[in-house]
Amino acid sequence: MKGTEKRMTILQIFPEIVYQENIPISSYDISNIDFNDAGFSHNDILNMNQFKKIKELIQGHVEKYTQEILEISKDLSFYITRSWIIKLEKAVNNQNFHNHSNSFFTGVLYLDIEEGQDSIVFQKKKDYHYVKYDFEKANVYNQEIINYLPKKNDLIIFDAKLLHQVGPHLSTKKRICLAFEVFAKGIFGKKNVSQMFNKGELELND
Repeated sequence: MKGTEKRMTILQIFPEIVYQENIPISSYDISNIDFNDAGFSHNDILNMNQFKKIKELIQGHVEKYTQEILEISKDLSFYITRSWIIKLEKAVNNQNFHNHSNSFFTGVLYLDIEEGQDSIVFQKKKDYHYVKYDFEKANVYNQEIINYLPKKNDLIIFDAKLLHQVGPHLSTKKRICLAFEVFAKGIFGKKNVSQMFNKGELELND
């Protein structure tokens, strides 16, 4: 009967969460930082005095991501380990897909960027071979590669095992990014998801 059809339901099982927020940064100083030929600084940037406020901002968003979105147990606290700046002042090709070992999460803050000229690219992990087929239209459900175009002051945080690459720097203007890694301290493994499911704490509703 018309009007009685049940609406289709999409169950998003094991979604990959990428956190994005544009944060207020009016200025920063990198005049006393040395960069190698590839444009990389040392890996302790956020412990420098001039980045104290930026570190506090990033830490606040790390806590929001882990506690409010992922709802990780408060028995764990997350903190920034390594952090470094990448400064590119000329057009370069993209790097290879990679992830970050020895960390739970990783992130990047775009301090200076020409909008629409730079990207971060995420790739779906391929664990097995399967038949390839074409799509009438691309969407977030059927793509193996997702391309995100950041804006100045965008902060991105994601799982460290998620494959990603920095897209080609197409602009002749400089791109300055601050990358970081996140680890945790506290009590691990006190309760697992299967126990939560069996106790009715986790449900999938249609």
